[in-house]
Amino acid sequence: MSILKENLSVIDADYSLVGNRAVIRLYCKNEKGESVLVFDPNFDPYFYVMPKKGKASQLKKKVEDLDEKKLETKILKVEVVERFWTGEKTELIKVTIDNPRKIKDVRDAVKDWREVEETYEYDVSTYKRYLIDKRIEPTGWVEVEGSETKTSYQVDKAIEAKYVKAIEKEKEAKMNVLVFDTEWVEEEGKSKLIMLSVASDNFKKVLTTHSWGKKPSYVEIVKDEKEIIEKFLEMVKEKDPDIVCGYNSDGFDVPKLKDRATELKISLKLGRDNTPVHVVRRGRISSAKTKGRIHIDLFNFIDHILSASLKGEVLTLDEVAQELLGIGKKEMKYKEMVEIWSKKEQMERLAEYSMHDSVLTLKLAEFILPQIFALCKLTGQLPFDCSRYTYSQLVEAYYMRKAFVDDALIPNRPKTDELEQRRMAPVYKGAIVVEPKKGIHSDILVFDFLSLYPTIIVTHNISPETFNCKCCKGERVPETNWHFCTKKKGFIPKNLEKLIKARQEIKKKMKSMKKDSDEYRRLDNMQYALKIIANASYGYMAFFSARWFKRECGAATAAWGRFYIKKVIEMTKKFGFNVIYGDTDSLFVNLSEVYLQK
Repeated sequence: MSILKENLSVIDADYSLVGNRAVIRLYCKNEKGESVLVFDPNFDPYFYVMPKKGKASQLKKKVEDLDEKKLETKILKVEVVERFWTGEKTELIKVTIDNPRKIKDVRDAVKDWREVEETYEYDVSTYKRYLIDKRIEPTGWVEVEGSETKTSYQVDKAIEAKYVKAIEKEKEAKMNVLVFDTEWVEEEGKSKLIMLSVASDNFKKVLTTHSWGKKPSYVEIVKDEKEIIEKFLEMVKEKDPDIVCGYNSDGFDVPKLKDRATELKISLKLGRDNTPVHVVRRGRISSAKTKGRIHIDLFNFIDHILSASLKGEVLTLDEVAQELLGIGKKEMKYKEMVEIWSKKEQMERLAEYSMHDSVLTLKLAEFILPQIFALCKLTGQLPFDCSRYTYSQLVEAYYMRKAFVDDALIPNRPKTDELEQRRMAPVYKGAIVVEPKKGIHSDILVFDFLSLYPTIIVTHNISPETFNCKCCKGERVPETNWHFCTKKKGFIPKNLEKLIKARQEIKKKMKSMKKDSDEYRRLDNMQYALKIIANASYGYMAFFSARWFKRECGAATAAWGRFYIKKVIEMTKKFGFNVIYGDTDSLFVNLSEVYLQK
């Protein structure tokens, strides 16, 4: 086999077991636009055990003496290491094994020993652990050297890696995107697939089972529902997209297609391997996952992330596209669709409606995917995950990566009892809201704090491990008896400050660029990603499911926010302004008559 050395953009990852060893699989694009699958067998999973004081050596030996045969895994290495925990360097036992699926078993075997204080990082999934430790930014680039190998996956080439390392490269890999949409009607009490539309660069197609005169060239007539699904799968294989997109495809299109395919004995294979779509449960939603070829439901990202900045309250494809793109759907009510299909009249209108949905979703994908990719780079999350995560999940992912860089231990997720305690805690006092004065106002001035809460967290060193420290008296939080350390920089403020500074630098660069340039758009997406994580860090620390949870951090940030807005109110009154409205980090004032007469 030939030796290859390539620069590759990572777009997906997972792992397989070969014997008892994990082999990481990276699904990539090279600089020529080819799909490349990388197998990396050079990574071993691990977790940490915190010993009780003075018990490190004793605990290390006990772990080394574990019964490997009983645990069905090999203990590869047991070592004493130091990591930062609650701001202090702490001795830990790092346990490395061969089989990642046995991490929980090994952890369960040691967690209740009398020498053990706690266990950590046992719940970080293997491929995410790999991406964190290698500092790989999904949709960013890696340098890979290894030998070309054979694979049954639908890729242009496969490499068994000798090494994989992250590299800096501003060029964006070209992603092939294919969008699909389905239309269904009820017939005799059963849901029937009547049309399926597909759109990608320079390609449009509508599949349906009824023919009519003067049908558009993009319409293809097939025999039945089974052939619609089979033709769709053929098109996916032929067009070979890196990303398959839909709008509410997690909640509607894929589940319905999967159910119908199962009834018709079709395997719904949309990925690069030979397995059907796998539905993954994620909290309140289910996600349709495929290997190597990423399925992204644009609705999830809009619902979780973009909706806060949208004017409309309804997140239909029509409403969202109207606001973001200035174009909407073709008008057609479900009742009209049923009537057209049953009478087989105005079929061209139905086909146009179906085709337009896919074309519209493709335009939306071209607008939104770069924002998702920017967040992927910043948080280290794969596009599949990043497109479905909430604010808190994205923030946590960012800090988990930074914990590794800072040699800090990642806190465990809260257990059920702890979650309930956090939920039951009283709500702390929030921001000040100055009720708006009735009437029509003129000569209005607006005072707006720049990134108020992130700046407060950085300025006052607000972090779980700096709260009420014993090394200094710190600076008292307004309205409380709390303080935060003024001697040691906290983990959250340190890494939040990097976000704020990076965004300021990017915004400065953007001022000298043309707004329609590719570089401007790339930087704009990056500054937006930085803004999302920075602004959401405040709420994250008070979120009951957070690893870095400290309710007092959220309360203290809000208290400082009230302090500063009150101070500005006092200053504006002193200078002759009338306050007409205020909320959280902004103030609306107008000039008083006395001031105007001056």
